[in-house]
Amino acid sequence: MRLHANFGPAQQVSLLLAEGRDSIVEFLKWLFGLAANAGIIAICAYLFRDALFKFVSKNIDLHFEKRLEGFKAELRNNESELQHIRSALLSARRDHDNALQAKRLQAAEDMLRIRHALAQFSLLIEYMKVLDTDAMLKDGGDPKTYELVDALLKPVKVEEKLKRLGEIDQTLMRLYLSEKSLKTFETYSCIIATATMMMQTFIVRSRDKTFVIEAGYLSKIVIEQVPGSKEGFEKWGDWYAYYWATYFYNQILHDLRHEISGVDDREKELGYIENSALDARQSQEYVLSKLTAGGLSNSLIRKEAGIAASTSVRKATS
Repeated sequence: MRLHANFGPAQQVSLLLAEGRDSIVEFLKWLFGLAANAGIIAICAYLFRDALFKFVSKNIDLHFEKRLEGFKAELRNNESELQHIRSALLSARRDHDNALQAKRLQAAEDMLRIRHALAQFSLLIEYMKVLDTDAMLKDGGDPKTYELVDALLKPVKVEEKLKRLGEIDQTLMRLYLSEKSLKTFETYSCIIATATMMMQTFIVRSRDKTFVIEAGYLSKIVIEQVPGSKEGFEKWGDWYAYYWATYFYNQILHDLRHEISGVDDREKELGYIENSALDARQSQEYVLSKLTAGGLSNSLIRKEAGIAASTSVRKATS
């Protein structure tokens, strides 16, 4: 909009008004056109709303399916990795169990080897059942008694057998066998060791050797394993422990068999006890005849009935 110098004021005003109307008309045309276009768009959107919804939904579904497939594929990969880890762990567990079982078997074999070596001193147990320990320890001046006991010990070859026994490694036993098996083994070992020590003490030239006795030592460890033996110890004292040597010898095998393979042969164990009582009676008769023939004083022979002690063992374990 501009002023014209050649027109008068009235003409210029008229001209300005005319141009203003033209501008308003143009604006209204634009506005109505815009409104018309918006209406057309709105009508089209209304008419094609179902098609537009399906199109948008399809795109969304397609995108979601792609994401879902990707997620499933990731899960499959993770599951495969987890399965691989599980398999590796199971394999390692099997290998560990197999290695552990192999160590247990080796440890059990070591224990049985030591058990066999200890059993070589069983004859000393039979002597200790018959000899009156207190009287033998107090009687250290009779050369005849010394010579007899020394003659009894020589065939056993104590020093030689103890040396071989010490060469057997007990490490695996201590590491891989159960507390129960070890307790049974230690009880048997203590009974054998005490009998061996006592027999060797008898040939020491001394007037009084009672200092070597620790009262209640054997009874304590046996009663701990077999509470039913308490009555016998109260009646006969620690000497009664020697009648338990065969029981613990057999019990070692029983405990190992149960630990390694789970077998619990109670009937066989009772059979061992019956046979042990019979063997004890026969051994005792042999030892008594040998000691009597050797000229051992009756004052050094135990007066208690060994048969009663053997019967007591059988009752305590039945």
